[in-house]
Amino acid sequence: MKPGVWLVSLTLVLLSASPAFAQQEAEQVAQSDGERWYDFMSTALNEQNFEASLVYVLGERIEPYHWLHAVEPNGEQLELIVQMNGPGFRALRIGDKVSHFHPAARDYSLRANSINHLIPPAFSEKFEKIQSYYRVVAVGGARVLDRKAQHIRLISKHDNRFGFSVWVDRDSGMPLKVMMINEDGIPVEQVQMTSLALRQDPSPLLEELKRLSMPPLIQVTTNSQQMQRSLRPLWHPEGFKLVEQKHHQLAVDNTPVDHYLYTDGLTEYSVYIAPRDAEQTGAMSVVGSQNLYTEPRNDVIITVVGQIPIQTAKRIVAEVQ
Repeated sequence: MKPGVWLVSLTLVLLSASPAFAQQEAEQVAQSDGERWYDFMSTALNEQNFEASLVYVLGERIEPYHWLHAVEPNGEQLELIVQMNGPGFRALRIGDKVSHFHPAARDYSLRANSINHLIPPAFSEKFEKIQSYYRVVAVGGARVLDRKAQHIRLISKHDNRFGFSVWVDRDSGMPLKVMMINEDGIPVEQVQMTSLALRQDPSPLLEELKRLSMPPLIQVTTNSQQMQRSLRPLWHPEGFKLVEQKHHQLAVDNTPVDHYLYTDGLTEYSVYIAPRDAEQTGAMSVVGSQNLYTEPRNDVIITVVGQIPIQTAKRIVAEVQ
């Protein structure tokens, strides 16, 4: 063997034997596996006919839901989520149209490719859509709903948003359990399936619902002409997009506000700009499943609330100009 070749071979052997090299290799394998399981989940959410029961847990609040999904022979997707307790909220999706039904409010429809209520919309898309600002790793197996599950973690690359732990059914790819994790590593929200049935054919109930008269389609505006103040957010974390902005009055006390809504497909936050109350003299923050930071400035008060760390919320407020 030539000396140069021998030296290269020896170097590779030494590197592969070093703990740092082994750890790096293990992390690369975990990330590759994580992406594979994430994409397996997104395929299942788009292609499986299923009927599931699940619970949403936020602190001491527990809400049960029923969830149906079907795929027509022409590829059109049908989806229904029903709240089992309380007033009976329902959301029905036919293709790219989602209709919301609530006994205490006016029914309406929106253009969307998923029902953004319990499962983040980005779960139905390939990981490459969010890989610029999240990394995903496979971190071991578990048993959920008496099924073998793969645990994957979604971690913010820049520490400016919440993360997720997801347990994916190894056989079907369905998300059996989802936990939202805050910046301190504490679970703040959880969705847990309590039953799951995969079907060969679409549910007859979804076929019947297609015949219903859907509520009117409303347009979500991002037209800045509606806003009442010249102040507006000029910075947002990478990957977040402005999906709605409007001027309206708060339902609690009719306070007029400019409202901006941002999302990255997994988490979301809102920015509110409202007239300042004379009693509001200093900044305030509240930590929870929806972190809140509010700061008075001249004659207005700026509030950011959502699934982002407090430090990120502070920067968003500072960049309102």
